[in-house]
Amino acid sequence: STQSTWGIHLRTIHYNNARYYESIGDIDLATREYEASKNHRYEVPRMLFDHNQISELEAYINNSNDKELLGWWAQYNESSGHYDVALNYYEQADDTLSRVRLHCFMNEIDQAAELVASTNHAAGAYHLARQYEDQNMVKDAIKYFTIAKSYKHAIGIAQTNEMDTDVMNLALMATNKRVMIDAAEYFESKNGSDSRAVTLYQKGGNLTKAIELCVKGKLFDVLTSIADNLESDTDPEVFLKCSEFFIEHGKYDKAAHMLINAKAFEKALNLCLEHNVRLTDEMAEAMTPSKSEDEEEEAYRNAILRKIAKVAKAQELWALACRKYTQAGDKPKAMKMLLKSGDKEKIIFFAAHSRQKEIYILAANFLQNLDWHNEADVLKNIVGFYTKALAWDSLATFYDACSQVEIDEYRDYEKALGALQESFKYLGKAKTPEANEKAKVLKGRITLVEKFVQARKLVKTDPELMVQMCHQLLNDPDVESSIRVGDVYALLVEFYHSCGDNQQAYDLIEKMRDKNIILSYYLEQSLVESVYAAMGINDSGFAHHDDDIGEDIPED
Repeated sequence: STQSTWGIHLRTIHYNNARYYESIGDIDLATREYEASKNHRYEVPRMLFDHNQISELEAYINNSNDKELLGWWAQYNESSGHYDVALNYYEQADDTLSRVRLHCFMNEIDQAAELVASTNHAAGAYHLARQYEDQNMVKDAIKYFTIAKSYKHAIGIAQTNEMDTDVMNLALMATNKRVMIDAAEYFESKNGSDSRAVTLYQKGGNLTKAIELCVKGKLFDVLTSIADNLESDTDPEVFLKCSEFFIEHGKYDKAAHMLINAKAFEKALNLCLEHNVRLTDEMAEAMTPSKSEDEEEEAYRNAILRKIAKVAKAQELWALACRKYTQAGDKPKAMKMLLKSGDKEKIIFFAAHSRQKEIYILAANFLQNLDWHNEADVLKNIVGFYTKALAWDSLATFYDACSQVEIDEYRDYEKALGALQESFKYLGKAKTPEANEKAKVLKGRITLVEKFVQARKLVKTDPELMVQMCHQLLNDPDVESSIRVGDVYALLVEFYHSCGDNQQAYDLIEKMRDKNIILSYYLEQSLVESVYAAMGINDSGFAHHDDDIGEDIPED
């Protein structure tokens, strides 16, 4: 600051020296001192002018290359009527506005227009536009006010001349929202619910007014466009008004989205239910409130989550319903939704991570309906989930069902026996009166299956005992609770046929027929025909007999 104070002091000294040299007529020294004092732009022209040294003044300005001095000299020449000289100096001074102004003053409008076109000079364009406006050259005035970005003036002229296309285009170019709103009011006053008014109200920031006009004029497409481009932080009232309009026009999916944006989640969900609006994952997530420490807010969150899940369930969106019930903390309901989806992998994963008895049981029950016999992982998970749930009774029932499948589908009595023994073991773990009763019954069934398994093994080693055991089984009143009598008969028929005792084989086949047992299910057709041929009967009636019986297989 000391340095700047010293600089000001020095300039004062130079200025005083310049005044002295001027007073004694030493123009060259005075000029140098005025320049040192930085007052030369005003003082030197004044001094030379006062001493009538006009040619020296012109030379001084030409040599200076100083735009301020060049501009001063241009003004001097203009005031003296030397317009062409002035234009030249205005150009050197880069003063486009003055050049445009002077061309206009000289009625050289075309040159002024060319100058504005080549420079795009805003102030020059404004001055030229004013000239055109004074001459009522409307289109040119609008053009140059537009170049000057003076949209308000341009719109004013367009409105006066009812050039509505220009009003609209200019209003859309304007950055000033007040200009847009003024133009919107102009269109509204002319046509009421004008789509142009709606657009300008929207861009001008008055969404409420834009939507009001859409509703009033039933401008469905325009409102749809507005709704699609609304920001998420728009006033909820705007979204609600849009939703009312869409509901009125039966556009329920649009209405639902508007209600979601307005945070009116319950209304949106009711709309989805009543009008079957497809609930998307995006909609569901938009309606899911954030977790909160506040009890009331958390209760509201859970209520909304359950409502979302309910709608998803109604629309059979099982994965979504499962997710929302899980978020609401209701894992059993979530599991039930997942079961509806039938997605084995997700069900196993969900159950494995649930740590809830009810869910383990639900998963195991579901998996029983799959092909557990051929899918080892399914069988393993059924047993695993029942075991984790300590559901011994259910596990016993499953193994009982396994034994039945081994008998009915595969005629594998050894595997069936193993399954029954597992069932018996888990009934013992259940330790309930009901389980004890079941165990007593099961013990009898195991005994019968054991006898049949043993009899099959005796075919080659002790056939007489095998025959005896088979007849004991056939005479046992409870045999059909454990094994299929057709398998017992088949074992005997095959044995007698192999021994050449076709009479015995024939008698047993006839007994099977008397009991309506389907031969083809237990005996090969070639075997039956061989027995009948040996007995002198040509037609065994094998196929015919089975057709009469149809598929009426008695349940064992």
